[in-house]
Amino acid sequence: MHLVLGVDAGGTSSRAALFTLDGTLVRRGDAGGANPGALGMDTAAANLTTAVRPALPESGSAQLMGVVAGLAGNPDRCAALAGRVFDDLLPGVPVRVAGDIVTAFAAGTASPSGTVVISGTGAIAAKITDHVPIATADGYGWLLGDEGSAFWIGRAAVRATIRALTTLPSRPSPTTPVGATPGSVGVVAAPGTVRAGGVSGGGVTVGDAGTGDGAGPGGLGAGWVGGAGGMPDAEAGWKRSLAGSVVRHLLPDGIGGDPVARLAAAVHARPPLALAELAPLVSRAARDGDPAAVSIVAEAASRLARTASRVHQPGLPIVLAGGVLTAEGPVRESVQGLLEGAVTAGDPAGAAAWLAARPLVGPRESAALHLRFTRSP
Repeated sequence: MHLVLGVDAGGTSSRAALFTLDGTLVRRGDAGGANPGALGMDTAAANLTTAVRPALPESGSAQLMGVVAGLAGNPDRCAALAGRVFDDLLPGVPVRVAGDIVTAFAAGTASPSGTVVISGTGAIAAKITDHVPIATADGYGWLLGDEGSAFWIGRAAVRATIRALTTLPSRPSPTTPVGATPGSVGVVAAPGTVRAGGVSGGGVTVGDAGTGDGAGPGGLGAGWVGGAGGMPDAEAGWKRSLAGSVVRHLLPDGIGGDPVARLAAAVHARPPLALAELAPLVSRAARDGDPAAVSIVAEAASRLARTASRVHQPGLPIVLAGGVLTAEGPVRESVQGLLEGAVTAGDPAGAAAWLAARPLVGPRESAALHLRFTRSP
């Protein structure tokens, strides 16, 4: 029995899959990320080894006809990583190292050329010719780019939440005269302090800052009702709103004293890329019609489509890859609405195995077998 091994390793996860030449899955393995630049060579090597070892042939490497590893990161460091791991696990077996961009593209189409748009923790688009990337757009990392990525979406969610918290309408406080409208009294609090009625920012009570009807981006609709842990109640959709979801995720014990300061502190106490965890909250809130979430989704999709347009050659396929674009949800739907004919990638580890099998079975048969290798497990 002749076998091929495919590996796909990014910044957050690594997967390996062993197939027969006819596309029958034999074994799989998975582990944490293996980007040597982001995680360091030792961690990347340990995770890649953990993913690959369970997928190796039980009978040894004699039946292994080809190995392709799609690795994320600097090409030289990826080559060094592959040498370190595979020289130990598969001594003497040739391993083709490709970028994870290539395996992501191959996971969506049997065509050798086209465009791939990836939105995961980061974001990048690439023009692929004969399974080689020849041009890229974005992919500059969270400090400089990655527009429309999970990180970008998560950061936008926190920004919208801070805007929402600083424009919460107040309720009457103990110092509000009888008959006065909440927020109309000229009682000025120190910037960023909380009183019984809400949050003040810049010395202006929150009741002065907005209508409180939720009409604007990030609006919460309800007053400061004082739910558990100091969190506003759900009378007008707080718990279903994007801001409410973000607060519960980052401040599970409640917003406490100064909600804006506490939220900012919670964000800065974590690694920057941890903001990517908030992307699913945006998708859920957008489904529920939250205006801030809908706006973020639309802008993320627009930026991803614009990135793709910088490298796409009309008439060739477009593949959508990465966690943001392979998951069903409003971001993928919006991008598909902007990029006509775009298809969603399947299993990138299976695609790597398919690339290993392709020269062994020929172009026509490999095209016919593509779906067997790349369908999601």
